[in-house]
Amino acid sequence: MSNILYKMYNLIEDSTSLQKAVVTVLVSFSGLWIIHTCWKNRNIREKIRNKQTECRDSLNKLEGYIKENGLTKRRQEDILKLKFTELLSKLQRGQLTSSDTLKAYQAKAIEKNRDLNFIVEPIWEAIPLAEECDTQKKRLPLHGIPVSIKENYFLKKFDCTGGMSPMIGKPAKEDGVLVKVLKHVGAVPFVRTNIPQTMMTCECSNPIYGTTVNPHNLKRGPGGSSGGEACILGAEASILGWGSDIGGSLRIPSHFCGTSCLKPTSGRLSLNSSEELDGGNMQTLIRATPGPMARDVDTLVTAMKAVLCPYHFELDPDVPPLPFNSEVYESKRKLRIGYYTYDGYVPCIPSVERGVLEAKSALESMGHTLVSFEVPNVEEMFGTLFLKACFGDGGEHFLEMMKNDEIDPSIQLLVYLYKLPFFMQKILSYVASFIAKEKVPGLQIRSMQGVKSVKDWWQLAGQIDRYRKDFMSLWKKDNLDAILCPTMPYVAPPTGTVKYLIGGVTYTTLYNVLNFPAGCVPVTKATAVDEQNMKNYPNVTGTQKFIKKYFSSDTGGLPVSVQCVGLPFQEELVLRVMKELETGLKQLKE
Repeated sequence: MSNILYKMYNLIEDSTSLQKAVVTVLVSFSGLWIIHTCWKNRNIREKIRNKQTECRDSLNKLEGYIKENGLTKRRQEDILKLKFTELLSKLQRGQLTSSDTLKAYQAKAIEKNRDLNFIVEPIWEAIPLAEECDTQKKRLPLHGIPVSIKENYFLKKFDCTGGMSPMIGKPAKEDGVLVKVLKHVGAVPFVRTNIPQTMMTCECSNPIYGTTVNPHNLKRGPGGSSGGEACILGAEASILGWGSDIGGSLRIPSHFCGTSCLKPTSGRLSLNSSEELDGGNMQTLIRATPGPMARDVDTLVTAMKAVLCPYHFELDPDVPPLPFNSEVYESKRKLRIGYYTYDGYVPCIPSVERGVLEAKSALESMGHTLVSFEVPNVEEMFGTLFLKACFGDGGEHFLEMMKNDEIDPSIQLLVYLYKLPFFMQKILSYVASFIAKEKVPGLQIRSMQGVKSVKDWWQLAGQIDRYRKDFMSLWKKDNLDAILCPTMPYVAPPTGTVKYLIGGVTYTTLYNVLNFPAGCVPVTKATAVDEQNMKNYPNVTGTQKFIKKYFSSDTGGLPVSVQCVGLPFQEELVLRVMKELETGLKQLKE
């Protein structure tokens, strides 16, 4: 830019008075624009640095507190080795203090965070909350259980940034509904966890808090947008966490990190709990939902029982007053479950396909009937319905948030795309589909242009409704109780590569479009044999070529999970299938 200004200034010497005036004005305005841009970027960087310092100092202070007041190594290990049900029982019986439990998990989180970077900042209120639990005679449903919380959850006096610097310095005035409920039932929120910038990608990186990596392979990502949560649970530095999901943000990181989760029907839990910067609280066709994350299904069940309480329904009248239905969860009725290993767009890699088939065998061993199911028109579901609903404004809100921020590499491509004129986006969409030899990249770009009118929005609503009804008809035709399927068609990808693999999210976004509850259960791990079998993986489309590139090696030991899906507001049935699957897998291994 300085070279351009210099050349423009030289033109003044050989110009008429009018030309000199024009060039002078142009040079002056250009100079002012450069000064303004430099000043703005300086302020952004300073704001980010200040926030980083604040978070780092808070974490260092906690580390010092733990060194001075922490437990012996033996005592800490005795607490950390307890499964959730054992830990809760000891806490409720007074055999273990909440304060000691908190210190054990604070110490483990600090230790694991050095390599993984899942902590945004500690929650100091946890210490008095734990002490309060220890003095209470009444034993609560989650009495003294340390809980990790995704950064976008409303927590009084804390910024909910979504990894974006414009949100720094705007702390929540009060706790969100779910945080209030968690405290009400005895849980102790003790740490906030990392997210990707804007929470519109399944990476886990942003300019404020940095990059979180996978606990099973430091070269690979934990997924997103609840990536920090899945990572802290996968590292066994938390025992119960809470995230959110509008397109797979609970299930994708759980799959990558080997943990369990539940994406409830949107509306089963309060939506007034977190900041959803991806548009989840501004469009109503596909809504985000909060949900629990854990290391086993029992923890998810206990968490859902605890939060589906009268206090929750009182705080948010929009939540249907449906307490946990134990009769459905504990039922012994044998189920008819549909399953698939391919949704019609992106084929699964061998380890994932094997995982679904092993899960199928486990459920059959428990006496259930498994029948093949075919997903209808998944490319249209994702390429048109999902993306058009989530980006209905053509990216205006997204660009508005990004114009005064430093752009993380994980979303740079999306920013560049949105800054192109509409006609160039349209041309690029056809070029992208032609080069990739697949329809979805072009559909994706065109759909992200949004809708042009209220009439178009109504038509989109009608299309989504028809798709839901068509899917429901297939469900009823096969007389299904639930569905078993892959969570993603691949395991954890190398950090920074998700932008080339976005087609894989059709496996999760489907159940956001349908608004069906879906849970995630780890079933196996990728092996060297799976890598060898990648030689048979198709190599035709752009997505397939990238998958072959990133998953033919260095995947050994990475977790593989499956999704268990039910009809709306049948979370208890989904959890039952998940538990039976978990039990069946253990029995087959014995």
